[in-house]
Amino acid sequence: MNVKKQIWLVLLAVLSCIGLLIGCSFDKSSIKSNLEPSKPTVQEIQKSGLTPEKKVEASIDAMTTEEKVGQLFIIGVHGTAMNDDIRFMLTEYKYGGVIFFDRNMENKDQVKTFISDIKKTGKTGSDFPLFVAIDQEGGVVSRMADQLIQVPFAEILGQQDKSVAVDFARKSGKELKDLGFNVNFAPDADLGLGNERSYSNNPDYVIPFAHAVGQAYHDSGLVFSYKHFPGIGKTNEDLHDDSSIVDADEQTLLTQDVRVFRELAQKTPANTYMMMVSHAVYPNLDPNIPSSLSRKIITDILRKQIGYTGVVITDDLEMGAVANHYSFADMAVQSILAGSDILLVCHEYEHMQEAYNGVLKAVKEGKISQQRLNESVKRVLMLKQQMK
Repeated sequence: MNVKKQIWLVLLAVLSCIGLLIGCSFDKSSIKSNLEPSKPTVQEIQKSGLTPEKKVEASIDAMTTEEKVGQLFIIGVHGTAMNDDIRFMLTEYKYGGVIFFDRNMENKDQVKTFISDIKKTGKTGSDFPLFVAIDQEGGVVSRMADQLIQVPFAEILGQQDKSVAVDFARKSGKELKDLGFNVNFAPDADLGLGNERSYSNNPDYVIPFAHAVGQAYHDSGLVFSYKHFPGIGKTNEDLHDDSSIVDADEQTLLTQDVRVFRELAQKTPANTYMMMVSHAVYPNLDPNIPSSLSRKIITDILRKQIGYTGVVITDDLEMGAVANHYSFADMAVQSILAGSDILLVCHEYEHMQEAYNGVLKAVKEGKISQQRLNESVKRVLMLKQQMK
């Protein structure tokens, strides 16, 4: 065999080995990837035999950061039927819930269809339902008043046997549930609030009334809320317009207004309701900082002193009490850091986007830790897990 032929044979052998090595390397990686177990989807987790808490924890692991941040918001929408703007807001930002106002409500059939379409569009892939909320306290805070059951003013109900208030709450709750709502931001647990919104200015009356009415909403299949912690009955300005300062000393607040919420929290299972925090400023609890942005009020008092472990939701961040003094990104981040779990933004899409992007940016930059984010998402999903 001549030298040239020997050289070609050697080259062919080398090339063949290289080809085999490349092939073997490719095959091994393919086999490895095929053998690796795929991460379960949230839908698969929800169908598993895990306990509710374990399902929630596993679901959080399977969610993206964007999905988690979306769960921290309940937003208002515009229109009376599904439209491109609503579809974009729910699919792009994956918000955890929607609140209805009179601007969204024409008649029962329209509301029922609208809510059904919103629930379908709002599927985030987490297989947890959207909150679909309403403010239906009664009295001045009533929606679609010409067609829905009218709950009397709380002050009027507070002068009667509480069974009357319970009966109205049960009937109204059933009506709301039949329309598709699953959250009602009621009852009001403030002491002596204007516009006859309080059952009384006496904690001994307000506590049993608010507790009984809340349970009636729960029995109707609704998540309810006690509001507005730590109590806005002593405010001197309308919080919708601008900030209001409650000058009461700490002892007065703790033994009167805060006492109501403390005893209600002790009486009520955490995963059945939300605690709504106000935007008022309480200088003797935390100087110059609205309660919805105050770590001292939300974490130190509500969480640690009172022992509340459920969902904390803010009042509407577009109210003048905070919107006149903070950017939506800044107040959203500060409220989460203070201990809030859900941010309520009711009116302008631009404000909802700014708040969402502010929180998302804070998470990605580490200002809001993944641990802190997951704490709130867990509370939110635990509440959704218990919804009837």
